[in-house]
Amino acid sequence: MVQYPDELTLDEFDDMPWIKNKQFGLDRQANIEEIKKYAEKISGQIYTQVDGDGGRMYSKGLRFVNRTGIYEVVKLDGYEADNS
Repeated sequence: MVQYPDELTLDEFDDMPWIKNKQFGLDRQANIEEIKKYAEKISGQIYTQVDGDGGRMYSKGLRFVNRTGIYEVVKLDGYEADNS
């Protein structure tokens, strides 16, 4: 199986052909347990939107430093999630 990229720019993230994609934290504070449960349910990868060196980007997994409060759970066929 293929691994999800460790980091994606906002444009790269938007251009990915996700078969499932759910955003958390845009309209209210994200519930980490809810995010984990959804990721487990769909065997999806969690990405955290962070303020990186070159601007905002997505980092694989749950991040608690430099985060913007936006999380995405995504799925691609043939890719293996790693939410450890």
